[in-house]
Amino acid sequence: MKRSLITALLTLSLLTSSALPTFAAGDTTIPATIAAPAPKARIALIKLSDQLLERPKSFTISLASLSGNDKSQSLSTLIVTLDKAKKDTALSGLLLDLSAFSLTLNQSQELGTLITDLRHAGKRVAVYSSDYDTATYLLASYADTIIMPENGNILIPGVGLQMVFFKGTLDKLNLQPDFVQIGKYKGAEEPFMRTSASDEYRAQINKLVDGMYSEITSTIATNRPNLDEAAVKKAIDEAWLTGKHAREIGLVDQTLTRDKVNAWLDSQFPNGAQTLADYGKPKTEAIDMNNPFAIFSLFGEKPKPRITKPAIAVIYAVGEIVPDFVNGEDSDEYVTPGGIRNAVEKAMKDDNVKAIVLRVDSPGGSASASDEIWSVLHDADKKKPVTISMGRVAASGGYYISCSGRSITADPATITGSIGVVAGKIVIKGLTDKIGLNIEPVTRGQHAMMLSAMTPFSDEERQFLTKSMTETYGVFTSRVTGARGDKIPKLEDVAQGRLFTGIQAKDAGLVDNVGTLNDAILAAATSAHIEKNFQIEVLPEPKTFADILRESLMSDVKAPLVTGIDMNPLSSLFSQLPPELRATAKSAQLMLTTMQHDHIMLTMPLGLVETVGSTH
Repeated sequence: MKRSLITALLTLSLLTSSALPTFAAGDTTIPATIAAPAPKARIALIKLSDQLLERPKSFTISLASLSGNDKSQSLSTLIVTLDKAKKDTALSGLLLDLSAFSLTLNQSQELGTLITDLRHAGKRVAVYSSDYDTATYLLASYADTIIMPENGNILIPGVGLQMVFFKGTLDKLNLQPDFVQIGKYKGAEEPFMRTSASDEYRAQINKLVDGMYSEITSTIATNRPNLDEAAVKKAIDEAWLTGKHAREIGLVDQTLTRDKVNAWLDSQFPNGAQTLADYGKPKTEAIDMNNPFAIFSLFGEKPKPRITKPAIAVIYAVGEIVPDFVNGEDSDEYVTPGGIRNAVEKAMKDDNVKAIVLRVDSPGGSASASDEIWSVLHDADKKKPVTISMGRVAASGGYYISCSGRSITADPATITGSIGVVAGKIVIKGLTDKIGLNIEPVTRGQHAMMLSAMTPFSDEERQFLTKSMTETYGVFTSRVTGARGDKIPKLEDVAQGRLFTGIQAKDAGLVDNVGTLNDAILAAATSAHIEKNFQIEVLPEPKTFADILRESLMSDVKAPLVTGIDMNPLSSLFSQLPPELRATAKSAQLMLTTMQHDHIMLTMPLGLVETVGSTH
């Protein structure tokens, strides 16, 4: 009986395995004998356009934001996204689309380091753009594969810093600049006092440009093994290259239009590729512009994520340093003592926050405001470690506040240093005489007009000013000595207003490490003994619509919800200038305005315009 049963089972097995399966109509069962198709490789697509922001921005109402067309992202958001991609075991690669995207040299280095980490984690990385400029190409060089159309363009003419001088313009307006500076190489007075650079100032700028150029050529040569530095310099001297020529000389790997890139991705993996659009980006719904009540959907914003485990607070100091002003604590454009104080107090009160990273992107500004900020951070460091991360620029007052931390990390292309002091005013007497405006002062006291815009400083008043500035310079250098100790063998060799790139600053002892914001966060976690499984809290927090509305209802001064309306009469003049000069002119106006209230400034020279061949 047992033999008969075994024979029957074997016969049934042979019959079922020798025939192809058939399915009845509507039968969707997959037979166990058919292997499921191998899954496609998952490729994260991150499309970047517009300008990369240094910090997360607060809510604004604009046509772009309301229609869902605001594509700008912040550096910190991208750091989180790329870190997620690195740890995503289901991900095989990444495609970065950089069309119509612009960023600074230091930002390209920050993101490039993260791309290198992705590749070390076994992910393949490709970068596409219809056109590249120096900064976007530098970023692309970190990838496995660089793709562009054959008829696209690479514009890499090199790198430079333009020095802008206002003296000739002031002369034509019958305005007399009257400035004093402490620091042989400071240069901060020169845009107002000279029509061209002094030998000392020009030497500092040449040193910066040499450092930036060397960083670009060495980075591309390192990232593109088929090119040496001589070949990279030759390509830079050609300046404007088509995609076809760029591939011929080894700058580009594939010449494809965007519509062909997905098919190319398919060909790179045995089972094809599945592209994950907008990887890591939170889903947002555009507001229906035809619905007059759609704006109220903004009230339903999700609450900010709670900090529930050990965390690092990242505090942003982005913009010129200015004294406190009405609503200044909430400014996204300037750095104020009140704004930093509020952020630090929040970090100190939160028991989950174990350390602070100060991200500095500032050319400096008010001397007194810089010292207030230094004091707040220096006191905080006694209780929770403060680590400094330098962005595009951290000079003069920006370096001053950086001396509050126990360690400083700079990007390779950071501009820093400028340890010096400047003060002065613009005398308008010549202009008022020319237009027939007569101003007659009535004074008591020999120096009652010392700070007036109607008269230049007398010799004695200049001595008063110089004495006060010398004391401020002494405090500045003492802050540096206290922070850097014996890391700087001879302070005056790095002071007197000298400027440095991040790499040069490391060699000079002004900073401890050359690295990224992510590196500084990891260093802070180590100093707080929370190397694993920690959260990050961004301060000041980007404001939501509800935040702005609530604050405006509780304040006599209404916060403007709609941006873009500027009542400054000089704005119409500035708007006629090229974008890079427009920003410089506005910075000059801010510096002069700040000087009226806080006469001594810790600021790097105005008018240094970075030119890296931007095509966007």
